[in-house]
Amino acid sequence: MEEIARKARVSLATVSRSIHSPHLVKKETLEHIQRVMLKHRYVYNVTARDFSKKKSSVIGVIIPTTKGSIFSNSTQIIQEKAQEKGFSLIIANTGYDGNLESSLLRQFQERRLAGIILTGFAIGQESAVRDVVQSGIPCVVIWEALDNNLLSFVGFNNFTAAYSMTEYLIQLKHQQIGLILGPYSKVRRAKRRLEGYRAALKDYGLKLDPHLIIEKQPTLQEGKEGMEKLLSMRKPPTAVFAASDMLAVGALRAAREKGVRVPEDVSIAGFDDIDFAAFCNPPLTTVRVPASLMGEMAVETLMEMIEGKLPKGRQITLNTEIITRESCRDRDLK
Repeated sequence: MEEIARKARVSLATVSRSIHSPHLVKKETLEHIQRVMLKHRYVYNVTARDFSKKKSSVIGVIIPTTKGSIFSNSTQIIQEKAQEKGFSLIIANTGYDGNLESSLLRQFQERRLAGIILTGFAIGQESAVRDVVQSGIPCVVIWEALDNNLLSFVGFNNFTAAYSMTEYLIQLKHQQIGLILGPYSKVRRAKRRLEGYRAALKDYGLKLDPHLIIEKQPTLQEGKEGMEKLLSMRKPPTAVFAASDMLAVGALRAAREKGVRVPEDVSIAGFDDIDFAAFCNPPLTTVRVPASLMGEMAVETLMEMIEGKLPKGRQITLNTEIITRESCRDRDLK
């Protein structure tokens, strides 16, 4: 760094700042230093710095799946905001496997990462997450609001979101509503969506038919398979709530292949409001999740925890909203 400072004719502090806090350096100066570094093939040794400071600059992010775009918005903003703060990421995928999730948490703990952001966690894993926190590694959970106030989270109420969408379909005069959702036997947020669906049916005096509940991985293919199963019933549902937009898009494909019109014959609703939900045929009614905001606030919270400004962490519950498009309609409309 001293050599780069001499060749660039700037102070050592300016070179250091251009590496650690580039947003604090004038654009022209930063570009000049970067050209000198590139010319002399200088690459800053982050590992050596972390070792000397006894402090990691790496954040671990655990997501359930890399298939589709369900978690892409929150993960992207996490990366952007972390890089602004001089942190890099290790991203790991659990595949909804609780044992793998435990293994990843242990590996992150062994590496003494600066902090961990978890996209929810498997049922039964709460004690493992708590152990990581007690070991001194800050953790923030996203995509769900937790009952445990000892863990930090930036999420939303999955029960309320699913209840609201089921209620919306009931208000459209649908009484037989199918549900296709992710692995609720493994994932707490999926289970909470199932509970919200059940509660709405009960509150409106509708009978719960377990045959209308299909558990699937949140992929296009499994959404298609789940919808095919519902449509093959002797009395198929007049509306289907697919508790993931990936499942919902797959369901749209199944209906189209079977010649079932959406929304004339069956209404289909999703969950997430991923980018292409508005571009489906027909455009998808769905629950909008504040994915980007979750990611941004999770990094802010984690940074404050790393810096010791939030010794007890923070719990933030964000709102969701129903986005109405053309894939749902009143059952009485002809």
